[in-house]
Amino acid sequence: MSLQAKSLGLLDSNCELALAWERLVKQNPSAGIMQSLNWACMKRAQGLNSVHVGLFDNETLVGGAIFYLAQEAQSRGTGMMVAPEGPVIDWLDKQKSALQLRALAGFAQKFARSNGIMSMRVEPRLPLPLPAVLREFGRAPYDLVPRDTLYVDIDKDENDILMAMKSKGRYNIKLSQKHNVKLSSFGHFNFDAANSFYEAVNQASVRDGFALEPKPFFDNMIAHLCEKGLATVLLAHHEDELLGGLLLTHYGERATYLYGGVTNAKRQMMGGYALQWAAMKKAKEQGCKNYDFYGYVPHRSPEHRYSRFSQFKSQFGGRPFRFIGAQDYMFLDNIAEVFIKAAQEVEGRKTEVQVGAEKTRFIAGFNF
Repeated sequence: MSLQAKSLGLLDSNCELALAWERLVKQNPSAGIMQSLNWACMKRAQGLNSVHVGLFDNETLVGGAIFYLAQEAQSRGTGMMVAPEGPVIDWLDKQKSALQLRALAGFAQKFARSNGIMSMRVEPRLPLPLPAVLREFGRAPYDLVPRDTLYVDIDKDENDILMAMKSKGRYNIKLSQKHNVKLSSFGHFNFDAANSFYEAVNQASVRDGFALEPKPFFDNMIAHLCEKGLATVLLAHHEDELLGGLLLTHYGERATYLYGGVTNAKRQMMGGYALQWAAMKKAKEQGCKNYDFYGYVPHRSPEHRYSRFSQFKSQFGGRPFRFIGAQDYMFLDNIAEVFIKAAQEVEGRKTEVQVGAEKTRFIAGFNF
């Protein structure tokens, strides 16, 4: 294998290379929508830079990664290249994955030197144990993609999906139907639907005490992803009252319950159960085989803030998954430069540094 890592720039979504990239991402079970071109476009609209790296075997695109970069941190020289649900490489082949990861890290190292980057973070959806090719990485202090989640197999008949649920899950879905809860879905941006969705999630945030992004964040996400057919907004009503809202993404074989919440109105109508069941059926329509609840506490200790949410999710059956979590690779030379600049600013004098292949010497009162 003769690998070469190249910057792909901003690809036109209809060009041959863009289509090849999307096929690679969709076919790789360790990757996901966050490595898609449309997700990157959405993030750029939110003010987050990205760099797209392709891995080529001769002229054939075989892998790569979309890294996201925070501009403010870059300006301080403390930036990070982050690849959520990436990189997209052949993790099942130890030899290939080692070569691909090495080529990707080599590109990242060169890019980092001139772009204020001090580390690279990868976060593939790989089950434990940690692959040997990541032995030079270190466990990141936090994850961008939930390390623990719950997958429901929806690649079967609807009745079989229902029978795989816990009895309480089936009962509450039927109860919502008995109460004549009305479900509506929006595959394109709809102003009223976006407002109703945010109203539901905001009520849940205040009631249950979890942080929530501002409304423009969601408007941008819904507009970008729905326009490309990658997301659906679902709403539950009873008569004229809003019971809840849900944002579903569908990409490749995986659908994800990304955001959602129920309002304080008529909780006995089981609007949350109606929404999840409607989302699963919508995911099946989109050709998805797995429904990802995107975050789950498998042992549900009472003190954990997500324990009650996980209790709700568990009613739909499914299999818990634990991934390896985010892994960091530090560019040591770049870190040295950051500390040197900091020392110069603090002490108001030049700091003598010698960085070589075999040793690094710091003269600034810093001890490592």
